[in-house]
Amino acid sequence: MVDPTRSSLRKQSKLPLSLKVKYTLRARLERGEWPVGTRIPTLEELMQEYGVSRATVRAALDELENEGLIERTRGKGTFVIGDVAQDHWLMLPTNWDALIEHLTRLDSVMVELGHGAGALPIEITGQSLPDEYWWTSRVNYADGVAYSLNTVYVLNTLAQTLQPELSQEPVLLVLNRLAREQIHTVRQTLTVRVADADLARHLSMDIGMPVVRVIRLIMNRANQLVYAAQVFYPAKYLSIQTELAPGF
Repeated sequence: MVDPTRSSLRKQSKLPLSLKVKYTLRARLERGEWPVGTRIPTLEELMQEYGVSRATVRAALDELENEGLIERTRGKGTFVIGDVAQDHWLMLPTNWDALIEHLTRLDSVMVELGHGAGALPIEITGQSLPDEYWWTSRVNYADGVAYSLNTVYVLNTLAQTLQPELSQEPVLLVLNRLAREQIHTVRQTLTVRVADADLARHLSMDIGMPVVRVIRLIMNRANQLVYAAQVFYPAKYLSIQTELAPGF
């Protein structure tokens, strides 16, 4: 009987075989198959299990070692030193109060990539809007880790009344504190994409790795868009928890 994992690894794909093996091993780490402190199978055992060459397994282990997940010790073996389960440390809020609390608690450092004013890109809402929007693009870091890249847009007439705070703080916190009357409806949409070259560079990740794209829109009582944001998170850091009310 053909081993299903071997069969999957051999399927035609543009992804290098060493990366396929890396992601397969990483998935086993995520499942807790090899807890921190345990020794993983030897090079020869992994070669036999996956039906790949020594160079392929070695390249896969190199990648995991570079991520700080394993450590190879001559004469002793390869040991797990990083807890992959802890990667999913960023809980994405699903309601307004939780989002504000999350932004308040998160000890982050913002690095601005640019700012200006102009029309809202059609890709944000799917339609062309006549108003002008102030915008800022930032990378957010926590403990030295780049965890999000966001571009935020605020209706320019409103933005001018909220400076310099908008340029110095998380924009949503400023809106919640100084322009609460402008917040009537809030919508958040999540999609999963892959990192292009720019995202990979800013978020210190590999091209083609999964990212979560979040679009947030805030409308005022006149149904005018006063805030929009496009945020990208590396999927490996993110978790989402939603309460599901039973219909009985």
